[in-house]
Amino acid sequence: MDIVLHLGAHLTDEAQLRDCLRANQAGLSRAGVLVARPRDCLTPVLEAASALASERQITGFMAKLCDAVDADDTTRRLVLSAPGLLARLPEVTDGRTLYPLVSERIRALRTMFDNQPTEVFLCIRNPATYIPAFLASAKSRHTQNVLENLSGESLRWSQLVTDLRTYWPEAALTVWCDEDTPFLWHRILHEVAGVTPEGGFAKSYDWFRAVMVEGGAEKLEAYLEAAPPVDEQHRQKVIAAFLDKMCDESKLDVDISATGWDEASVDVLSELYEDDVDLIGSIEGVRLLQP
Repeated sequence: MDIVLHLGAHLTDEAQLRDCLRANQAGLSRAGVLVARPRDCLTPVLEAASALASERQITGFMAKLCDAVDADDTTRRLVLSAPGLLARLPEVTDGRTLYPLVSERIRALRTMFDNQPTEVFLCIRNPATYIPAFLASAKSRHTQNVLENLSGESLRWSQLVTDLRTYWPEAALTVWCDEDTPFLWHRILHEVAGVTPEGGFAKSYDWFRAVMVEGGAEKLEAYLEAAPPVDEQHRQKVIAAFLDKMCDESKLDVDISATGWDEASVDVLSELYEDDVDLIGSIEGVRLLQP
């Protein structure tokens, strides 16, 4: 059985990838693909991680996991999509590092899925918008420490990617940028599922409601159904044209006031992020998806 771990990051996907895949579970099941519910997969994984952290041995982990998610002999690909597999939300940053405590969890996951072919998928996001999103989502007792130690110029996703490659080199690692998701969305669905259901992914255009004006997602879907794209590049051009006309900027606005940053700071962080993405793309064993 192939294991697929979509580990977030937190504050990038908001469960839309998992929800779309689960909406297509009937078609995916015919291809032997099972998309687990988080509440089913998190408990056995976190219990095993806790045992390993206490230096206790784990036995029968895969059997327990398969029982929890209802995987059986027909399941050839098991998709676990939950950022909680990698860390809790309060642990995603200390203000200077992204996922600073992650090495122990990565080693635990490697031990749990030993001898299982494993693919890891990770979406990253510009720290200039990621940190404000964290401050808006986390509880005040966690945000205070981050604000006291905040150093936006130090935040690098490449460190997390390097940790994944260092502590779990056997796992195939695919990375993409949250900012590129609208142009990569259908490809991401296919890559994570490993297949595309007959007739395509139902509800795949629901994602675009998060960035487009009312009715825009429906118009995009209707257009592409009436004039199917000849290839992925053609699909991306159509999506770009629709976003240019129907993007709802109010849905993309991020309040940076809590960080103390100004527009010049955001520009600097964005440039550093672009450099970091280039670095990630050069790391051996990393597949970087880009439009």
